[in-house]
Amino acid sequence: MDGARFLTGPKPINDLLGWFVHRLTANYWSLALCAVLAAPLVFAASLHADRNGLTAWILEHDLAPVATAETARDAAALIAGIDAAFLTLYFSISLIVLTIAAGNLGVRLIDRWLAKRLVRISIAGLCFTLIHATLTMNAMDADAGLIDTPLATFASTVLLLMINTVMLAVATHDLGRTMFIDRAIDAVASDGRKSVVLLQQVPQTQTDWADTVKAPRNGYIEGVELKRLSKALASGSESRLEVAPGQHVLKGQTLISCQSQCEYPKAVLRAIPIGKFRSNTQGAVFQIRLLVEIAARALSPAVNDFYTALAAVDALTEVASGHCRNWVDEGNVPVSLDYPSIALPGQDFRGLFEDPLAALRQAAADYPSVSIRIIGNVQRLVRLHCSHAPGLVVFLVEYASELHQQARARCEIDMDRDTLDRRLAELKKEAGTG
Repeated sequence: MDGARFLTGPKPINDLLGWFVHRLTANYWSLALCAVLAAPLVFAASLHADRNGLTAWILEHDLAPVATAETARDAAALIAGIDAAFLTLYFSISLIVLTIAAGNLGVRLIDRWLAKRLVRISIAGLCFTLIHATLTMNAMDADAGLIDTPLATFASTVLLLMINTVMLAVATHDLGRTMFIDRAIDAVASDGRKSVVLLQQVPQTQTDWADTVKAPRNGYIEGVELKRLSKALASGSESRLEVAPGQHVLKGQTLISCQSQCEYPKAVLRAIPIGKFRSNTQGAVFQIRLLVEIAARALSPAVNDFYTALAAVDALTEVASGHCRNWVDEGNVPVSLDYPSIALPGQDFRGLFEDPLAALRQAAADYPSVSIRIIGNVQRLVRLHCSHAPGLVVFLVEYASELHQQARARCEIDMDRDTLDRRLAELKKEAGTG
């Protein structure tokens, strides 16, 4: 979020231009389309060079890659056939891998996979080489002499085939690794931990709002560009963002409240893009909920993947550790460090984690070992990251107590109940509330 000082990690969508660019590039066809359009231009330039002395220079230095024009044309036809087979194979592998992986645990991960740079580059490279090889074959006359054969263009086709063969092996390996869910969990956690909006808390005051800007359509808030929003609210009066990134809004719902008349509502709307569905570009709010969804789905009877659930729980703890600094006490409101006149309710620790943690509690309550792990992770958070925020300690202990209560009620043997009791007691002792 520009103006809110994102650290490292992914860049959430902040404006309409960013939303459009993401929709245009985070797919398997846009780069391939550019490659298909570029191939004839590159071919034409290479052919022009061949016909204006490059082929003669190659023959003069005895560097011809083939002995006859007929051999060159046959080889170009063979390369075009290989490229077509490679492209078909890679598309098939991509679809199979995505289908299997999504059916396993990652239906929400597809948005991330579509944006995988290596996959998109590989598909674009194969498309480029296929068009280039086909045009090269068509430009050759099997009965002509070598001097009339575009040898440099042919050599470039062979070189591209070599590069794409290596790229295909690398990209196929990468797709295979995509099916390893722990790798995806680690990537999501890394993104969520780094996508931290640096906030400060200020006392909440009673404000009379004079104007509001409402959502023009249904959808999810993709992000907020605070720099542009601040310029649109140039009056300098206080304002409050009523929705956070990732939140669903209905047409006509208030997006922002202003203390004075908003003179440029269209500029405000351009700073708050609304998409049709949840996506990774919404930042930490999506990544946190995604980890909870992975854990909950792993614990479902249909999947029953216990270790994946534990991995997701541990990853969620890592993400929480990066956001502990954004705790806001009761009676205060979060504001950006750079634009303190704009209140950002819902973007602090409580706003990001309260609902996802409740969903995790409901999913984990039937599994004592997972509940025990969560309470232990909360204890580590309290020990390492919460010394600056007594209110956050209270929040986490209350959450652990609720989880303990629900999980204990569903335990089937006393051993699990005793372990839950002991872990909660250790947490309260660590927090100084026992």
